[in-house]
Amino acid sequence: MNQPKNLDSSIEQVNIKEERGISPLWILPLLALCLGGWLVYSSLMEAGQRIQIYFEDAQGLMAGRTTIRYQGLEVGMVKNITLSKDLSNIYVDADIYPEASDLLKENTQFWLVKPQASLTGISGLDALVSGNYIAILPGSGEAKTKFTALANSPAIQPNTTGLSVTLRSKDLGSISVGSKIYYKKIPIGEVYNFKLDHKTDNVRIKALIEEQYAHLITSKSRFWNASGIGANIGFNGVDVQFESLSALIGGAIAVDSPDDGKAIENGKEFRLYSNIKTAGRGIPIKITLPDNNQISPNGSAIMYRGLEIGQINSLKLSDDKKDIIASATVEPAFTDYLNDGSRFVLEEAKLGLSGVENIGNLVRGNFLTLVPGNGERSREFTAIRKPELIKQDAKALTFSLYADRSFGLTPDTTILYKGIKVGSITHVALVNDRVKFDAMVFEKYKHLIKSNNKFFVSGSVSAELTDSGLNIDVPPTQALISGSISFTSEGKGYKQKSYTLFKNSSLAELAQFKTEKSTELTLFSTELPPITKNSPILYRNLVVGKVTDFNLGNDGVNIKINIEKQYAHLIQADTVFWNYSGVNVEASLSGVNIQAAPLMSMIRGGIGFDNIQGVENKLGKKWKLYSNLSEAQEFGKIIAFTAKDSNAIDKGTQIKYKGVSVGEVSKITPNFSSDNVYVQARIYPEYVDQIAVAGSHFWVVEPSISLAGAENLDTLLGSYIQVTPGSGKAKTQFTLSDQPQGDQFISYTLEALSRGSVKVGTPILFREIEVGEVTDVRLGDLSDRIIITIGIHSEFAYLVRENSVFWNVSGVNMSIGLSGAKVQAGTVDSILRGGIAFSTPDDETLKPQAKAHKSYLLHKTAEEDWALWNAAIPNPNK
Repeated sequence: MNQPKNLDSSIEQVNIKEERGISPLWILPLLALCLGGWLVYSSLMEAGQRIQIYFEDAQGLMAGRTTIRYQGLEVGMVKNITLSKDLSNIYVDADIYPEASDLLKENTQFWLVKPQASLTGISGLDALVSGNYIAILPGSGEAKTKFTALANSPAIQPNTTGLSVTLRSKDLGSISVGSKIYYKKIPIGEVYNFKLDHKTDNVRIKALIEEQYAHLITSKSRFWNASGIGANIGFNGVDVQFESLSALIGGAIAVDSPDDGKAIENGKEFRLYSNIKTAGRGIPIKITLPDNNQISPNGSAIMYRGLEIGQINSLKLSDDKKDIIASATVEPAFTDYLNDGSRFVLEEAKLGLSGVENIGNLVRGNFLTLVPGNGERSREFTAIRKPELIKQDAKALTFSLYADRSFGLTPDTTILYKGIKVGSITHVALVNDRVKFDAMVFEKYKHLIKSNNKFFVSGSVSAELTDSGLNIDVPPTQALISGSISFTSEGKGYKQKSYTLFKNSSLAELAQFKTEKSTELTLFSTELPPITKNSPILYRNLVVGKVTDFNLGNDGVNIKINIEKQYAHLIQADTVFWNYSGVNVEASLSGVNIQAAPLMSMIRGGIGFDNIQGVENKLGKKWKLYSNLSEAQEFGKIIAFTAKDSNAIDKGTQIKYKGVSVGEVSKITPNFSSDNVYVQARIYPEYVDQIAVAGSHFWVVEPSISLAGAENLDTLLGSYIQVTPGSGKAKTQFTLSDQPQGDQFISYTLEALSRGSVKVGTPILFREIEVGEVTDVRLGDLSDRIIITIGIHSEFAYLVRENSVFWNVSGVNMSIGLSGAKVQAGTVDSILRGGIAFSTPDDETLKPQAKAHKSYLLHKTAEEDWALWNAAIPNPNK
C-alpha cells in the first residue's frame, strides 16, 4: 500500500521577480491609435476637394448615393443637399476625389444625367441601372469650388473621337444640340453646338461625325436640312416625305458625297442648304425640254423604273431664246446611264373618257423618265414626249395615214387588229389641207402591215342588216369612248409610206375591191332606184359586189358598181342588171305574183343580175339597169330601122312573124339630115337570136282593099311590121321596107309631062296583070317633066324590052266628036287605083330585055293597035 506523501515537500518554491519598463499591454492601444490616425489620414485624403454646386431643383439627387462622373468614371460623391435661404436654388455639397481635383476649373460644367427617351433618341441608359449621376465636363481657368449646374447636357466634348465639321446656315431652323446627321438615312453623327456669328449674321453649327463614318465626308459633300415634312398632294393621294421620325421631331441634317471628293481636315466648314432641292447634290446635267412641258422648276422628279434618281433645279431660256433648258441633278449612282445613247421622256398627265394616266401631274407638274442607252459620257440631253420615243425606237414600224378629217382622233389613239392593240397614233397634224396621222406598230406585229392594208375608224357601234338578221358590232369600251383605228392585212409583205384612213369599214371594203383588181362597171338608168352607196350587188341572192357611187348623167343616172374578184367571171356578154329592191307585185287574170328581194336589199336597196339571152343589156359602153326582173326578162333587144316615113306605123306597132308577135316599136324619131325617120323597136328575148340577125327582112303590112279584092284585112285595126328571119350574125340596124323580101323589084324610069293620077303604089300592068308598082314620083331636075320610078317584080322583069311602050290607063278617057262619044276605060281596079300598062311591039324583031333603070316615055293614052300587040316573049325562068 502506498504511503501518503508529505504535502509540504511536494510544493515547489516560487521565485517572484519584479519586472521593469513598458508593459506589452500598451501595444494594442498604440496599434489602435495608429490605425485610427491612418484612417483619419486616409479619410482626409479620400474626401478630396469639397465643392458646392447650385441646381434649380433636387429631383433625382440623393446625398451619399448620387455620384459625380467624368466619362463614366466616378470622381466624386454628393454629400449634402440643402435649400438656399431664398428658397430659389438647391445647394449640393459634394466631394471630388483628389485624383480628379484638377478638373475643378473656372469653366468646368456640371449637369444631372438621368434616363431620357424621346423621338430624337435615348440618353442616360447607364443611369437607368446605377441611378442618376452628375456629369462633369472639365473647363479651363483658375481653380474653383462653387459651380452652377446646367439645365441640360452641354455640347459633346470637342475632343471626342471623330471628325468635327462646321456648318454655315442663314438660320437654325429646327436643328438643336443632339440633332442627328444622316447619310442615306443612316445616322453618322450629331450636332453638339451652335452659335450666332455676329459678323456674318449666319448661324454656325458644330457637328461631330463618328470616326467610322468620317471617310464619307469629302470636299464635295453637300449638307441640307432634313427636318420637317415634304408633301406632294395630288389626285393620286398625298405623298409625304421626311428623313425619319426623330428628324421630324428633333430636327436632322442629311449629307451626300459625290465620288470625286477629296478627304478633309478636322473643322472643315460647309454650307448647310435649306432642303435637298437647293443642295445641288448629284451630277449636274442640262436637259432641253419641249414646249408646253409643264415641268416645275422647283424639283420636278427624274424617275427610273419608278425610283426618283434626280430632280429639276431650275429652268431658263437658251441664249437664242428658242429652247427651254432645265438644270438638273442626278444621283451619282446612276452616272453610268448618263451617256449620249440615253433619253429623257416627258411623262404627261392624260385625263379623258378613255382613262387616266399620271393624274398627279395635274397638281405637281409633269416629270421626266430616264431611258438608259449606250454611248459616250454626256451631260447634255434633249427630252422627248412618249410618242416620239416610240417613233424613235428602231424596232417599231412607222408610217402615215391620211384622211380628209380628223374623226376626233388624237395622239395615243389605239390601233387595233382583230380587237388586239398592235400600235398607236403618235402625232396628228394638218398637211396640205389633209389630216396626217403618224402611226407606229409594235415590232412583234409589224408583219401585219402589208402593201394593200386598209385602215378605217372603228371606235363606234356599227350595225349591218343581212339576210340572217341584224349584226351589231360593239368595240371595246375604251375604243368606243376615245376612238380607235382598225385595219385589214392584205397584199404583199412590205409597207407603203402612207395609207388612206377611211371613215368606216364599209368604205375600206369598197377600196379593197379596187386594189384586188375587182371588176368595175357602170350602169345606166333613167332614174335612181332606191339604192345607196354600199348597196349589195346580188347574183342569185348571193352578194358578189357593192354599189360604189352614182351621179347624174345625160338623160339619166350613172351607177358605178364593183364586182369582187372571185365573182368577176359571172359578168358575161348576155348579163342583165335589174333593180332588186323592195317587193314586186304582178297581178293578172291568172293570179297575183309577189316577188320579194332579200331583207337586206329591201332595206338598203340592191341590184341583181343574171345571164339572160336575148335581152338588150347595154347602152353604148354602159350596162342598162331595168326596173325589175320581169321587165328585164320581157324586154329583149333593141334594134333600129331606117324608114322613108312613119305613115303606117306608130309607137307600139307590133312586129310579127307568121301572125306571132315577136317585138314592138318603142320609139320613132325624125332624121332631118337624111330625110327619113329612125324607128327603134324591141325584139322579145326568146326571138332575138332568130330575128335580130343579118339577113332578116322587115316590111310594113297595110290593108289593101280594091275592086279586085281585099288583102291584109288583119291590119284594118292597125298596120304591123312583118319579118322574115335571117340566118347571119347578130345585127341591130335594118331598113324598113314596104315589100316582102321575095318581091324584089327591077327599077325603071318613066318620064311624063304631068303626074296625072299616078302615085306611089300605082300598079304596073301587063295584059291587065299586075307585075309591078310605082315606087317613086318626083319632079325632074329641070322641072320640065315628072320622073316616075317603077319597080317590076323580078319574075316579070323579062317582059320589059328595050322597045316596050308605057301608057297611063288610070280613070276613064272620053272623047266626043261629030260621030258621037267614045269612052275608053280600064279595069274597075285601074279606074279606082289608077295604073300604068306596057306592051312590046310584035311587028319587029324581039328586042333584048331592058336593063334596070332604063328610061321610057309615059304616054298619056295608048294608041289603038298597042293593045293588040301580041309579041311572043319567052319566060327565061321556065
